[in-house]
Amino acid sequence: MHRRIRLQAALLPLAVALVSTTATAELNLWISYHFQGMKNYRTGDYQDSEKLLVAALDETSAKFRRGDTLDALGQVYTALGVFEKAEQYYQDALNTKQKALGGRHRDVPITLNNLADLHYIQGKTEDVESLYRRALDINERDQLNLEVCRSLNGLALLQNDAGEYVKAEEHLKRAIEIHEKAQRRDHPYMATVLVNLGILYTNLGRYEEAQPLFERAQYIQNVALRPDHPDVAVRLHAMAALYQATGRTELANDLARRAEEIRQKQAAKGDLY
Repeated sequence: MHRRIRLQAALLPLAVALVSTTATAELNLWISYHFQGMKNYRTGDYQDSEKLLVAALDETSAKFRRGDTLDALGQVYTALGVFEKAEQYYQDALNTKQKALGGRHRDVPITLNNLADLHYIQGKTEDVESLYRRALDINERDQLNLEVCRSLNGLALLQNDAGEYVKAEEHLKRAIEIHEKAQRRDHPYMATVLVNLGILYTNLGRYEEAQPLFERAQYIQNVALRPDHPDVAVRLHAMAALYQATGRTELANDLARRAEEIRQKQAAKGDLY
């Protein structure tokens, strides 16, 4: 989701090394605001994240950094349920990245996947598949990229909705395999894929296969996310459905109650999605 800053000290040309004090201060401020804002986003502190990312946007004129922050703000507004504003930021991010980096740069699929996710949430599915597939095409030579897993997960959602359960399962399993190969076994996006595969198996009556997937996702979320993160509520609801289907009604009701408490807490904070 985020660009990894590479160490290039020995390879920097002298002209780059002799950067002005003002530019250095600008960069330091952007780094401080942007990465703290993204940390808050990942832990579900969306209101604080918004403030920090807006500040980061004010602290840089570099287009590739602006593209990252515009993307991040789009994610925050998606989480807050302010979809029109989220789409505006994603479109600005896409235009900025394409102009600064080119249409096939590895950062472009991030925005394409974000837009596809947003449109799927909104029910505007006419262009969702094309956005996911365009992101996959750009990452054709980087099959371990995190964004490949996001695209596969998104395509699986569409296939599940269309009743193409075999294809959905194949895409989710492939995403899990890529996460494992890339040493992302404990990444929150791995938990998302595990939960989605568990939901698919629950809906198909494959309960024994769903249970360990939810348990593995629970372990990841316990380590990586706050107990009241919206993704935790999604997993709790999914587990409740599994337990209800297998006759464990009391446990199912308890999980559903805990999930609803998280949703109500987020709604009270303005974190609607």
